[in-house]
Amino acid sequence: MLPDTMHRLPAPALPPLHRLVTDLQDSSETTEKLGLEDRFRHARTGNAYEQSCVITAWQQLYDQLCPGVFTGELKEMWLDELQCFEETTSLALRQSCMVWPDAWWFGIPYTEGKAASNGYTPIDDDAIAVSAGGHEFELTTPDDFHIMGLVIRQHELETHAATELEGGLALSVLGAPVLKVGRDKKRALIRTQQHLLGIAARRPQDLHHPVSHRFARHELLDQLIDLLADAQALAAPRQSRSRGSHWRTVRTAREYVLDHPDEPVALADLCQHLHVSRRTLQNCFHNTLDICPLGYLKAIRLNAVRRELLSPYSSHATIQEAAFAWGFWHMSQFAVDYQRLFGEKPSASLRRGRALPG
Repeated sequence: MLPDTMHRLPAPALPPLHRLVTDLQDSSETTEKLGLEDRFRHARTGNAYEQSCVITAWQQLYDQLCPGVFTGELKEMWLDELQCFEETTSLALRQSCMVWPDAWWFGIPYTEGKAASNGYTPIDDDAIAVSAGGHEFELTTPDDFHIMGLVIRQHELETHAATELEGGLALSVLGAPVLKVGRDKKRALIRTQQHLLGIAARRPQDLHHPVSHRFARHELLDQLIDLLADAQALAAPRQSRSRGSHWRTVRTAREYVLDHPDEPVALADLCQHLHVSRRTLQNCFHNTLDICPLGYLKAIRLNAVRRELLSPYSSHATIQEAAFAWGFWHMSQFAVDYQRLFGEKPSASLRRGRALPG
């Protein structure tokens, strides 16, 4: 079963398909019982849209960027309002993410090889990502990606830090999207999270026992505070100014496509809109995503159609309607491009989507 993307959060009438809802108000009343029902969940998925929906209390939109059959997995544990999870994704993704308001998210990747990026800042082996709840952030993740996550109420984090650290947490720590941390402490926290998730998977009833529940919460909080005690805002590399400019150009190009869904966007139109040359536009995409502009924008539109076909909330009843809505007019070529990217025909996606509860 595909869960609601806005599970137990204030939400619009229908969950968003192509953009996050960024104007949510304070949600302390509606999230005060988070973690008191399903204390452990384990899900395996077969497409990026489903993967983006399985985590509780988040808004997420995933775009698959490289061809292949996607598989994903999520293990999620709640200790009152402390959310701990491990996510695995098989193929490279562009992610728009937003955690529940009045909280802090700490993302702890442990993938070998190519690093993920939080915006345009790489998250290397000695780094973690940070984001405040209720604010959209963007991740770009490589193939075979693994990440641990911790989400904690802002008030509880500040209270625990004030108890453990003289002066509490520095504002520079919580204000940076990527933090440089000690490798050994990072690995220790990953091991602890994996260990506790393993126990929860084997004996979920332990999460309801007051002693084990309290021990697990304090173990995670103590290690997190210990990790943050020596953390430093990642120093911007020399080339970060140009990389940041390139990243903003890529984001603006994506927004342009989302604003003009039924118009096949030509490179000349995009250059004119962005006030850049063709060469500059190509450099922006290759330097940030290692992909050509038209290939990326076609992937964004194909992912939009895929969400329409898979989602029980789509307003489009047929493949042709969904394809036309996102600027695909040559149906046979669309079908070829769709199958090449996702490894299945549009009709197979539609059948699976319509089988899900609305």
